[in-house]
Amino acid sequence: MASLKDIRRRILAVRNTQKVTRAMKLVAAAKLKRAQREAQQGRAYASGLHDVTERVSRRLGPGAPLMWRRPASLECIDLLLITSDRGLCGGFNENLIRAAEEGLEDLISHNMELKIFVIGRKGYEHLAGHGYDVESVSLEGGTEAMLDRIVTRLSDRYIKGESSGSNLAFNRFISAARQKITFWNLIPLHERGAEHERHLEYLYEPDRISALEALRVMATKNAIRQALLESYASELAARMTAMDAATKNADEMIAHLTSVYNRLRQETITSELLDIMNGADALR
Repeated sequence: MASLKDIRRRILAVRNTQKVTRAMKLVAAAKLKRAQREAQQGRAYASGLHDVTERVSRRLGPGAPLMWRRPASLECIDLLLITSDRGLCGGFNENLIRAAEEGLEDLISHNMELKIFVIGRKGYEHLAGHGYDVESVSLEGGTEAMLDRIVTRLSDRYIKGESSGSNLAFNRFISAARQKITFWNLIPLHERGAEHERHLEYLYEPDRISALEALRVMATKNAIRQALLESYASELAARMTAMDAATKNADEMIAHLTSVYNRLRQETITSELLDIMNGADALR
């Protein structure tokens, strides 16, 4: 049985841990409000930009190489996965990685090649440790520089035929208590035209292909940027929830250890009193 000193040490350790979890919860809650606002405000622009790009690509048709699926069969798929660098956020990373792995295993069963690009240390460490062809996306130079690099890399792979398309996987922010695992298509942006919009005529400057390519880059970069905002807000919400649960668990553990400590202390005092009484009886 643990001694009184051991139990006191455990109570102190749990209390110190509780201070950390409570502080992490407060920090996450303080940052969440701004992150939630930025994620929600960016949704309308991201959706509108994607719709505009899609409508223009329908009018241009297969002349836009990065907008339409090539007739060849699917051979390799790129996946851009957004996870966090830090843990202590409940199932935020684990659930997303598990969902991504289920999709990857399904593709592997159909003899398709995979190339995974990961933003976030947690996702990279897990997938690399499980033998996937994975590449970490560096944030060197800031977010905009990273977006330029990854969009160029994915586009080049598609143009060269190294990839049949690319998808984006991340946690979408729904509320402080709920995050939704979401998959978006990045390249090609559009697969089939819409006949009722074929009659629309657009003016292009400087030319049709250049204008649509600029629009496509903007839409792709903004989709990834929006996913980063959604993922960050989701991470903070998940961490706040996880740290709140950890703080409550620490309260319960402290109460249990305190009860054990008091019971053991009472038993020790009773045992010492009995020893004193027995000693007194022996001296008579």
